Amino acid sequence: MRSLTLAALGASMVVASAPVAFANCAKDDPTGSKVLAARQQASSTCPCASATNHGAYVKCVAGVADTLSSGTNSSLPKSCKGAVKKCAAHSTCGKSGTVTCCLTTAKGPKCKVKKDAAHCTAKHGTVGTCTSCCDACPAPGSGASCSSITTTTTAPCGSPTGMVVKGSLTATPGRFNYNLTLGLPGANSACNTNFSGSHACTLVDLQSAPASDLACLKDTAGMPVTSFWAIAADAATTPSLQQCEDDAAGGSGLNWEYATAHTASRGQKVSLDNTTGALGAVQSSVQCNISGNAWVGCCQ
Repeated sequence: MRSLTLAALGASMVVASAPVAFANCAKDDPTGSKVLAARQQASSTCPCASATNHGAYVKCVAGVADTLSSGTNSSLPKSCKGAVKKCAAHSTCGKSGTVTCCLTTAKGPKCKVKKDAAHCTAKHGTVGTCTSCCDACPAPGSGASCSSITTTTTAPCGSPTGMVVKGSLTATPGRFNYNLTLGLPGANSACNTNFSGSHACTLVDLQSAPASDLACLKDTAGMPVTSFWAIAADAATTPSLQQCEDDAAGGSGLNWEYATAHTASRGQKVSLDNTTGALGAVQSSVQCNISGNAWVGCCQ
C-alpha cells in the first residue's frame, strides 16, 4: 500500500513539474528568440518535408534540442527543451496528408492536426500554411514552420541560376549555430554539407551575384529568402562589433557568436526582394539575436 502511495505521489510530481518547466522557459527566453533559433536549427537537421515517420521526426528534433541545451556554451536553456519538442510533436511532419487546422472556440483559436483539409473545413476550421500548431493560429499562421503566402497574381517563381549563390541555409539570429557548431565555422560547414564546395556568402559575394541567382531563392527548408546577414569579406575594414561579435566578458571574441544584449555588439543585414533578386541597402547597428532573423547564403 505504501509503495502504491509513493508511486502516485511520484506521478503527481512529474505532471506538476511540466508547467514549471515551461514557466522557466518564459523567464529564461523572454523574447522566444532562443526557442526560435533551436527550431530553425532543427528544421535544417530534421527536414519536415522528408519525414516519413512522425515519431522518428519528433525524436530527431528532441535530439537537436538536447544538443543545443548541453555544454557550457549552450544556446538553448534546458527549461526550453520541452517547448521545442512540443512544437515538433504537435505538427504534421511525418504524417502524410495531414494539415494544421484552426478552430474557433469561446477561448479563441485552437489548433489541431487533422487527417486532411476536408476534416478541418467540416469542423468549420481554417487550414493554415504551417506544419506546427505552435505557429498555425490564427490562420493562415506565422512562424518557423509556415510557408510564404502568395497574395498577388504574379507568375510562380522559377529556379535561381546558381552562378554564384548556390542556395541558402535557414534563417538565424546573429548567433549562428549550424551543424551544431557556432559562428562562421558552423555556417561554412553547413553550406558545404548542403551545397558541396560552397561557403557562407559574404556581402561582397552577394553583391557580385546576378539577380537571377537571388530571385525566387529559398532556403534548405523551402522558405523564401528575404534578407541576409551582411558577413564581412575583410575583417580589417568592418568593425567586429558590427559582425555580432561575442564580446561578453569571458566570451570567444569571435564574430557571429553574439552572446548577450548587455554589450556593444551589433550586426549588419541586407534586405532581398525575392521577386526581382534586388538587394537593399546595408542596415547597420542591428541588435543581434533580438531584432529578427536573417538568412545565410551559400556561395561558390
